[in-house]
Amino acid sequence: MKFKPTKIALACGAMLFTSSAMATSDIDFFGYMRAGAHVSPNSNNGNGHPDYISAEGAAGKYRLGNEDDWMEFGLKSDLISENGQRGQIGIMIGSWHDVQEFGGGISDSFDVMQVWGQLHGVFGSDVTSMWAGKLYPRSIADDMLDYEYWDNYGRGFGLRDIELPGMLMDVTYNYNNGEMTQSPPAGGDNDDRFITAVHLPELRVHGIDVPGGHLALGVNLASVVDDSVLKEIVTNAQTTGYMLTASHRGNFAGFDNILTLQYTDGIGVAGWSGTQIVNVEAPGSSVRLFNHGNYTFNDKWSAGYSIAFEDIDMDFDNKDGKEWFNAGIRPRYNWNTFTQTELELGYQQAKSKTYDGTNTSAKATLSQKFHFGDVPHIRLYVTYAEKDTHWEERSFGEHASVSNDKFDSVSFGAQFEAWW
Repeated sequence: MKFKPTKIALACGAMLFTSSAMATSDIDFFGYMRAGAHVSPNSNNGNGHPDYISAEGAAGKYRLGNEDDWMEFGLKSDLISENGQRGQIGIMIGSWHDVQEFGGGISDSFDVMQVWGQLHGVFGSDVTSMWAGKLYPRSIADDMLDYEYWDNYGRGFGLRDIELPGMLMDVTYNYNNGEMTQSPPAGGDNDDRFITAVHLPELRVHGIDVPGGHLALGVNLASVVDDSVLKEIVTNAQTTGYMLTASHRGNFAGFDNILTLQYTDGIGVAGWSGTQIVNVEAPGSSVRLFNHGNYTFNDKWSAGYSIAFEDIDMDFDNKDGKEWFNAGIRPRYNWNTFTQTELELGYQQAKSKTYDGTNTSAKATLSQKFHFGDVPHIRLYVTYAEKDTHWEERSFGEHASVSNDKFDSVSFGAQFEAWW
């Protein structure tokens, strides 16, 4: 189904009208947006679409000058608020740039991102809340890499900030889909993409005081709801999986740093990431590490940084494991309160455990940013990028050897970004 521009305009217009017409009421208008023009020699992308410089098989992409249009508009309101208790409802719609047709046609990149109800101040606690619906999880992301690696997204319900001695606890049950790339058995749909529902409970404790910061610990579980078709498609299919997470955030000696260690197993090998929550037809196990943050030298100089690594082993002999590694740095100089210069350097590599050759990518982006206060930002940028591909990842655990494919380019663009 394709959404016409008028439908998107009406939806956005209705939200804007509601927020302005009822400004005197307790209605909050919130969101995020970015858009711009990206000029690239890679004409296949067309109409300002970025090249998405990243190594084939590696996670994420170093995002400065390497991201497309995105918008999210939301409204939320407390329908009742008394004696420290609040009853809240909310909705958020989202749209993102897809390769557009000549003449400005818009693809079906439009969705309801969140719709929820939440009760704050339950069980006699000032901080504990109960929710149901479709609500963004408390994901942890490497923003510089543009990669969410603890992202239990779906429809469900839960309790947040249950007060325990020395910590808070979140309990979540979500319901989402796992995808299979093989076709279902005879008599079923012939589409190559087959979906099965998955239970996704999560238990997380956070706010644990440790030297130098705070610690969060969590366990995510996955279980296929109906495994009958999966077992017909996949021999010795696994129907469960899990992920264990330990994440430390600290502020010390000028650093604001997040260090996360994770272990996954079974169908949870995909790692509850922003691109794929579970993988139902290619189980395995992985160990991964993320270390990212920002260092402030003084009021003029600062730098973002990002290091990530993952080692994936697959359970089936006909599936392909891999290792990937990313490293990036983004120093910045504040000329004054209005303008800032940033230079992002990013490197990625990925090795298949089945095929020879190491896929690599490297990019350097110089950006000049202008802003009043925190947001909105307007940035002008130029990027040099190159990548070298020896094998491709057709799906999770499915690799194929390719002729050595080299790519390099110089591109430039302009973009604004805001959140509120």
